[in-house]
Amino acid sequence: MNSIARTIPWAGFLALCLTSSGQVSSTAPKNWTTAQYLNLGHGFSQLKLSHNRPEIIRHELLDPNTVQTIARFAGITRAELATVQIAPETDKDWLMLYQVGSSEKAFKVLGEHLQNYVRAREEGHTRAFCLAAFTNRVQFVIAANPDLRVLVTNRSPIAISWLRKLNSGTSTNKAGAVASHTINISTENGVTVTNETVHVPKADEVCRWVSYLAVDGEIAWSYFVMFKADGSLNYVHESKSDAKEYDPKFQKQIKKVEDEVEAEMKKAGSYGKFGSVHGFWRLKKEKLKARGIEWRSPAELNPDTNYD
Repeated sequence: MNSIARTIPWAGFLALCLTSSGQVSSTAPKNWTTAQYLNLGHGFSQLKLSHNRPEIIRHELLDPNTVQTIARFAGITRAELATVQIAPETDKDWLMLYQVGSSEKAFKVLGEHLQNYVRAREEGHTRAFCLAAFTNRVQFVIAANPDLRVLVTNRSPIAISWLRKLNSGTSTNKAGAVASHTINISTENGVTVTNETVHVPKADEVCRWVSYLAVDGEIAWSYFVMFKADGSLNYVHESKSDAKEYDPKFQKQIKKVEDEVEAEMKKAGSYGKFGSVHGFWRLKKEKLKARGIEWRSPAELNPDTNYD
């Protein structure tokens, strides 16, 4: 029986007229066994940029070169790739990944990587960045830098060649103080279970951290990698900022505007108060626009993050 792994569909875009080309087709295969939607246009962290509209990403997924590049990265053979096919849903603007035959390997692996591609594009990464990430497999395997291996393993896709190291250092978890507080919520047999973990070290713990930057089009991506005292990964924090912050053509003007805003807010007595960062960004944006510079604030570029 045909079965569909359903996610939220998207619609509203013009269908593309396609001719059959390997794993990409204008119509669904006749003898498919399983299918899943390639979800576009519903990401919570989606940024609306000129290069990542849903119809653009959809067109990229219907490009055989995209599918083959990702398949090579994932180690999918030609024979395995022949067991999957991407096609538009009939009379709709949805996109489907179909499994043809009984082998699930390519369907599962390719499906995961295609969704990662969609997520990265919707969050603001360019197509060039994503494709570079999927052609960096050899670089990743032979990379001598263990920090990069940890980052790429836990944040995919990332184009290694686009990264530059920003800084590194250590922080100390003091003995007897709460170092971390984690709450995990899961469902077991239909019952919601909440597990709370509090870590209080018995002795001082020195933990290492490192940060990287990738400027990708209009956005600069910062990756902060925090390790535990035993050297294992604690977490990776990812944030976006306007790429102009790192462009020498704009840095002097941005610094001048920031100094002006800080002085004005201090004079008004609003600087440094709870929530004042939003006022700072608003004034900064207005002053830069008056100088002919379009600038996006961290709040605009990180819609899933709350700033106080």
